[in-house]
Formats: sequence, structure tokens, C-alpha cells
Amino acid sequence: MNKEQQAITEREIEFMKQLHQAAQMGRDTLEHVNNNIGPGEMRSAIEKDIFDYSDVCAQLKRKLDEREDEPKSVGKLTQFMSSMMIDMKIKDDTPENEIAKMIIDGTTKGVTECTSKLSAYSDVDNDIKNIAYKFLWVQQKNIDEMKRFLHN
Repeated sequence: MNKEQQAITEREIEFMKQLHQAAQMGRDTLEHVNNNIGPGEMRSAIEKDIFDYSDVCAQLKRKLDEREDEPKSVGKLTQFMSSMMIDMKIKDDTPENEIAKMIIDGTTKGVTECTSKLSAYSDVDNDIKNIAYKFLWVQQKNIDEMKRFLHN
């Protein structure tokens, strides 16, 4: 492998690791939200979204495995801070529309970040870009799903 090919491979690995971290953070956050709410339509919707985020994580992990590399996990401090914020904001009496707004806000930031990364890594392999586009689709679907809870 020449230096140019090595550089591209390293960029692809870096991109996949960043995408995996973002998908893992989204999944973990939704799981924590789900643990703080009761049964119902919102819980079912979030569980479907968790499945989709997990699928993106699995696809990225397989691609990294092909390159004999590992995903980089979300930092413990970041996870802890996120969990604390969720615990502070979501109580038993928090209305679904407020929870939906929180999820939409967080996911919108994720869409912006992923779009920016896709632009910055436009030279990577199409299979990797397709996973990133799927991740964007998952996030947009999450936002669209949560919109229906804004009217409660």
C-alpha cells in the first residue's frame, strides 16, 4: 500500500470511528430516555429508533473489523454527563411533548454534525458514505417520529 492509499485508509477509519461514536451516543441516550419513561407509544417509537441506531453501529463495526480496527467508545465522562442531564430533565411528570423536544434538539445536532462530517470526508469509499447516509436517514426518521408527540 502506497502512502496515498494509506492516508485514505486512515481517513476512512477515522470517519467510521467518528460515525460509530455518534451513533453509539445517540443509541445510548435514547436507551437512557427510554428507561426514564413509562410504557406507551413514545416508548415503542424510541425502541424502534434504538434498533436503527444499533444497526448503524453494527455496520460500522463490521467495516472496521474488515480493516482490523476497533470502534472508539464514547467517553465515560460524556456518557455520565448525558445521563445526568436526562435524569435532571425527565421526571415522572414530564410531558411527552417536552421529551420529544429534547430528543428532536439532540438529534438535530447529530444531523448537523453528520452532514458536516460527510462533507469533510467526501473522498472516502462509497460503502462508508452509504452507512453515513443511512445514519442521517435514521436520525431524520427519529426527528419525524418525535414530531407527532409535540401535539400532546
